[in-house]
Amino acid sequence: MESTDQSTASAPESQTRQLPRDFAKRVATKIILTNERERDPEVATQTVADLIYRNLGAPDRYSYLFDVTQQLIEDSETARFSGIAWASFALEREQHPEYEKFLSGLLDMAIDEHMNLVKPLFELETKRKKFSHYAWLIGEVFINMMAVNSDLYDVINHVFGSTIRKEMALEAAQKDKKEPRRISIGSSAKEKETASKKLFDDIIDYIHTRGEFKSDSLASKNPNEFVAILADRMRGTRRYVIQDIMNRQALQRRKKAEKALSERLASAEEIISARNPFIKAVDLFWTEKRYNFKYLSVEKVRVTVQVLAILIGIVYFLSGYLGLYGMHWAEGIIIAAGMYLFARIAASRQTYKRFFPDDVSKELEIVVGSFTPTLRKMSKEQLDAFLLRLIRDTGIHKLLHIVPEFIKYVFAVMPDRKNMIVTIDELSDVMENLEIDVARQMREISQAPRNPLD
Repeated sequence: MESTDQSTASAPESQTRQLPRDFAKRVATKIILTNERERDPEVATQTVADLIYRNLGAPDRYSYLFDVTQQLIEDSETARFSGIAWASFALEREQHPEYEKFLSGLLDMAIDEHMNLVKPLFELETKRKKFSHYAWLIGEVFINMMAVNSDLYDVINHVFGSTIRKEMALEAAQKDKKEPRRISIGSSAKEKETASKKLFDDIIDYIHTRGEFKSDSLASKNPNEFVAILADRMRGTRRYVIQDIMNRQALQRRKKAEKALSERLASAEEIISARNPFIKAVDLFWTEKRYNFKYLSVEKVRVTVQVLAILIGIVYFLSGYLGLYGMHWAEGIIIAAGMYLFARIAASRQTYKRFFPDDVSKELEIVVGSFTPTLRKMSKEQLDAFLLRLIRDTGIHKLLHIVPEFIKYVFAVMPDRKNMIVTIDELSDVMENLEIDVARQMREISQAPRNPLD
């Protein structure tokens, strides 16, 4: 074992020589002697922390600290020194940041070996229950800390909170990678259950079990009452830390969502450039909306002329065939053929083509398609502001009444509607606000004094 006379803590980089078999026992003995020799508790704490870090601070020696802890715990007379040993470098972590890294490495090792069942389960014979090897060691360390001084709960809170945060972070990382929690499959159902349980939950279960006491009479007191109190306080710590982690994760998710949303939102340039195509599309929509009525009106006239011409031809043909009114049959045939040709040529669709309205449906689709990507990227606030500016635009005042119907049409034919930033409920609110704003704007226009020159 390295010398303990150095005043500055410096962890060995690696195991440069083979350690003796009783290395853990020697370190445990040194911890006991140091605490018994030093009268000043602060000096003893610093010395023990320095001793532990110099001898066990290298990553390949982390396991020896758990062996040292087990050596101390297994003897009831030295068990309290396990709590003092862990508290020493935890208390000195502010002056020595390397101690915090050392503690973090210890907890990482404990969590990994807990999940993979590297060590056999510990059986609490008095309760006939089994727990993880590391839940037993760390649980006993916490109990012994409280037995030494209840003020050491701050240390317990830090170590236990770090364990929770590490396991929760590990679980979150595995969820992000969509990988199941890596658990060693034990040979028994109890081993599988213990490996699937988080270490911090197993620690609390162990401490709670240690604090249980069945009294034989009403007068008997629970000698482990402080252990039961410790378990209750740790449950409170667990609730607080997990809630804090969940709040932080929710905040991070919200920030990521807001960032992703801001990247997807339409820019000011896109919104401005969508104004003119939108106004043009409203005009085309109104033209297309009236197309059927104009088309049917012209078609009604054309068909009427065509039918009348054919009927006149039939009447003359029959009159000539029957010799009525002194008409010769050849005259009837000539007039009937002329009326038929008139119906086929003069009353044809091609002849009336210039009277039919223009079908702008294809042009409307092209213009609408030019600004629907911008609408799809607008938030509710952006869409409200965009539509409000448009209905106040003088270029669209004559078609204000058709704007709400046009908006419904645009969102009905819009492709990839599932990728819209605005939700269906928000879109309903936008339409309600739009109809109110259109009605208000139309009322203001109708009440405004007119220029007699217009």
